[in-house]
Amino acid sequence: MLKKSIKNYQAVPPLVWKVLVTQFLMNSSHFMTVSLLAVYMVNTLKFGAWEVATVMTTNLIAAQVLPFLFGLMADRYGFRHFMAGGLLLRALGLIGFAFGHGWAPLSAMALVMGVGVAMYESSVYPFFSKQPLPIATRAFVLNNQMLNMGVVVGPLLSGVLLMYDIRLAFVVSSLMFGCLGLWVFAQKDIDSAFTKGTVLFVSLQRVLTDRRFFFFLLAVVPWYFLFAQLYVSFPIFLSQIAGDAAVPKMFLVNGVVGLVFMVGAMTVMDSAAPRTVLPRVYVMGAVFFFAAPLLATAWWFLVFVACYTMVETLILPAIETLVTELAPDGSQSTFFGALSVASAIGGSLGYYAGSWMTLNMDSRSMWSIFSGVGALGFALSFWFVRTQRELIPDQKQDMAS
Repeated sequence: MLKKSIKNYQAVPPLVWKVLVTQFLMNSSHFMTVSLLAVYMVNTLKFGAWEVATVMTTNLIAAQVLPFLFGLMADRYGFRHFMAGGLLLRALGLIGFAFGHGWAPLSAMALVMGVGVAMYESSVYPFFSKQPLPIATRAFVLNNQMLNMGVVVGPLLSGVLLMYDIRLAFVVSSLMFGCLGLWVFAQKDIDSAFTKGTVLFVSLQRVLTDRRFFFFLLAVVPWYFLFAQLYVSFPIFLSQIAGDAAVPKMFLVNGVVGLVFMVGAMTVMDSAAPRTVLPRVYVMGAVFFFAAPLLATAWWFLVFVACYTMVETLILPAIETLVTELAPDGSQSTFFGALSVASAIGGSLGYYAGSWMTLNMDSRSMWSIFSGVGALGFALSFWFVRTQRELIPDQKQDMAS
């Protein structure tokens, strides 16, 4: 089984690997700063919970809602220019974070960065989904590993830069994003994945009239609520019990465990239908979140982060593969954009609720609520699987399994 999985992943085309390497460098730059955002605003700029949540939610809404608009455009005009433009906008926003102070200018820079994320992700995930389904599934698993590698490298770099000035991390990250944007713009072979543009109204009609896809989105909203805690509740909670210096270690654990668990994720995604993965990992998540506050020590919390990472490593490629299976050819960007809207809803609720609960509630109550959200996700995804048997045509089921 393992040898077969490795052989399958060796069949991923060179062009896909080129984009995956870009993802690794982009994620490294991203996690150089994202691990510091909440702590920087709370401890250095002295922002309150409302100000922290507003800045981060401004970024989240732009990053997760606008892909729906950019997705319609990418389905019509192609991927490369949106990818390059998004990276350059993120470079601009990070420079603003390095030198801005009040919550209003930082919210504006968060908006610029969010638009950049929206432009980039409206094209990069549909680029993967344009591949044949088995290749697309493996690309999403590998993409998650690029995320994990970035989680390892980024905090290591930020840890070094923290010895000088926390703002230096934002400057260096900005330079990396700028160079990546120019490099992607020069990669004209990315255009080969785009065949024929789809009229905007056609893609819009497809996604708005697809009831099965709507039910799928309901099932994944709880996950994005929980995923937001990786950037809000996790770092703030850990800084409360172990100090700011422990926060980069949390992201290192997240990245290293994700890389180690790569073989497990490859095997699961090669042998199980993605829609059956969702309820199972929700159960795992509910259990892990409930156990998080059992010991108020840094090492126990890092154990929890390691367990959470296994859930994350399984659920993200499963969700992305399901979107690929559901989206009609030519409208992949639009359907991924709709997924981003669902993630914005769940993530916005997660940012506000997580910020407030971490600063105002006792830890046991907070983590019990998070566990309850995981249980809700299980109920919705289990209902989705039981009631939507016709979701995936037989031939696609065979390919996925």
